[in-house]
Amino acid sequence: MCIAGGRIDALTAQASRRPDDRRGAHLRKVLAHDHVFYESDDRDCIFVVESGWVKLYRTLIDGQRQVVGFANAGSILGLESEDIHLNGCEAITPVTVRCIPANSLADICLVDIKLAQQLLRQVGRQLGAAQAQLAAIGTQSAEQKMATFLLSVADLCDATQGGAFDLPMRRGDMAEFLGLRLETVSRKMTEFQRRGWIEMTSLYHCRIVRRALLQKMAQGGEPEEERSAPRAVRPTPQMDLGWKIAQC
Repeated sequence: MCIAGGRIDALTAQASRRPDDRRGAHLRKVLAHDHVFYESDDRDCIFVVESGWVKLYRTLIDGQRQVVGFANAGSILGLESEDIHLNGCEAITPVTVRCIPANSLADICLVDIKLAQQLLRQVGRQLGAAQAQLAAIGTQSAEQKMATFLLSVADLCDATQGGAFDLPMRRGDMAEFLGLRLETVSRKMTEFQRRGWIEMTSLYHCRIVRRALLQKMAQGGEPEEERSAPRAVRPTPQMDLGWKIAQC
């Protein structure tokens, strides 16, 4: 459901340079809550996220913002149009992006076929993630959406060591992205922790305890409690308070 990540290791400053152009790709650091680009900015560059998390949003006709995706290391930003950026891109955490002049991309791909293949695969992953999000919004229950979202973020973070990963986005951003109320997201996160399916070791650090159960739920199955299920963890008052602060 998130914009698919996957680091593009071949994208180096040397490989991203046009034979006749010294401008090439360069790194740019963006502080949390600052913008990589705004809606309607000229699309002079495309961006590859080197580290950190960003959110993509679009302003609706009534002036409200709608979160349309999240991206982490390896994701490509700015391919959705030719002339201007249709979405805004705001850093959730400190972010490093590699900027590639848009008019250089074709020449770069001609020089580096391997890089062109990686870019094509990445675009395909992002398109598949967008289609999955479109289907989920209309058909999944709140529990299914939350389970799918947590599994997606865990996979993007390569949460192989005990299922632990950072969940840096605010609950309000999650609610907008999933098409749920803020109160529903907070309630479901608390419920998942109370039933022992996940563990919040801090405000923004999550560990998936019952991955098989969440996978079954995400696919439309009913969560069946196993006899060997770990004891449910009751959220602490400090954790509940932290979640309320994060909603603001």
